[in-house]
Amino acid sequence: MRRWFPFVGLFVVLVLFRLIGAWQGWALSPLPALFLLSFVFLPGRGRWLFPLAAWVVTDPLLNAFYGYPMLTWDHLGIVAGLASMLVLVPWMQRDASWLRGLLGSLMAAVLFYFIANTISFFTLPQFYARSGEGFLQAQWTGPPGLGPTWVFLRNSCLSNVVFSAIFLLALRPLFPKFSVRVPASELI
Repeated sequence: MRRWFPFVGLFVVLVLFRLIGAWQGWALSPLPALFLLSFVFLPGRGRWLFPLAAWVVTDPLLNAFYGYPMLTWDHLGIVAGLASMLVLVPWMQRDASWLRGLLGSLMAAVLFYFIANTISFFTLPQFYARSGEGFLQAQWTGPPGLGPTWVFLRNSCLSNVVFSAIFLLALRPLFPKFSVRVPASELI
């Protein structure tokens, strides 16, 4: 049961950060990092609990805040993007380390970005022409008037690495494999 306490605290911080971040215009989300690390560290069905609860609590509120419908095709991209990150879990669990944790979170951000934007390309014909140029637009420049999608990639990479580092620090007492190891030669 003690294993869950850090995740409960992180869940509360996550929900508050996500809601306050939308209100303040921050483009960083801790949800993908929480999702990935829940699967790396938590056993059984519990690994779905916190990321799903955080998404179910915050997404409708954010959609209402931005004036979007409750459920759109974008959600398919989000679900597929999050699911694609799971291919990294076995690699991250094997020989667990800080480097693997942070590198895995960076790779997860890139996977999420590519999958979500590919689904946007196929499900949003009003934004993207069905051509190689339309696909590149979905992956890099984004639809006119909405800003470039590469900014989303940059922010996803940044937030995944930063929040993964925070989560790994919070989980350090429970998972000593992820404790910081600095060789004595580097301390001098």
